[in-house]
Amino acid sequence: MNATVIFSYAFIYFVLFLIVPLVIITFVMTCIKFFKASEVDMVGAEISIKPHLLDKESMHFLKSLKAIANKRYDILYGASLVNVVDIDDSVRHHEEVEDFMEHCHLDYVVVDNESSSVKLVISNPDDSSPEQAKFIEKCLDYIGVQFIKLDKHKQCDEALIKTALAA
Repeated sequence: MNATVIFSYAFIYFVLFLIVPLVIITFVMTCIKFFKASEVDMVGAEISIKPHLLDKESMHFLKSLKAIANKRYDILYGASLVNVVDIDDSVRHHEEVEDFMEHCHLDYVVVDNESSSVKLVISNPDDSSPEQAKFIEKCLDYIGVQFIKLDKHKQCDEALIKTALAA
């Protein structure tokens, strides 16, 4: 055989078995590097526990609500509408709906101990946008859960709460 033919075959095998795999491996590693989920580096960050999870008004209202509940009901604080309302499967997988409902903030959700059903929702509508407040009211009205609005000082009538829980 001629030397040029041997060198031609050697060059083809060199490209085929060495250069092409190296290019493929480099491409795959680059894709992994750029499309990998970014991880949060917590080494240099300072993390501490909040000194007070609730402000004084919220804590006072929560204590009075627990006294009214009298061990028959549990109170959830700071839930969102996604935790309370079960939506249809055709709507559930839309990110816009789920994101909108996730941002519908509910201050206090009263849940029955025995049936684990939601009995009452108490929230300040000023903490949400007008669209969210209207949507919260419509959703809770549709599923038959009473909704009590708080004022900006976390105050509402205790008799109203008692009658809502008695119903």
